[in-house]
Amino acid sequence: MAIAGGIALAGCVAVGVIDPNKTHLFPACAFKATTGLDCPGCGMTRGLHALLNGDVVRAMNHNILLVIILATSAVWLSWNAIARRMGKRQLHFSFKRNTWIAIGLAVFAFWIVRNLPWAPFNWLGSGA
Repeated sequence: MAIAGGIALAGCVAVGVIDPNKTHLFPACAFKATTGLDCPGCGMTRGLHALLNGDVVRAMNHNILLVIILATSAVWLSWNAIARRMGKRQLHFSFKRNTWIAIGLAVFAFWIVRNLPWAPFNWLGSGA
């Protein structure tokens, strides 16, 4: 677990320091290169760079799903850290099958909707 955390931290430092908008160091999305359409993950690297540099609005413009995932994770981690210190019960993610199906359908819907070319959906694109 510590090794994975160290690798994640190193990756975040690299993305925070190196602007993916100005370099080709980070891999491009194969789906977008092939189809010209955004996948659910398109814009996440640029969004993470924006977040790590304090620009939440720009991060949301690149990929709002990233911001939702990171905000949810931050709340969960904070809750568990506080609960652990207070000796309280921690929150665990043990979703039932239907919950995973709903999450998958929500991500799939995001994938479709972010590629619609008219308002109010066109702002969901990655901006690349």
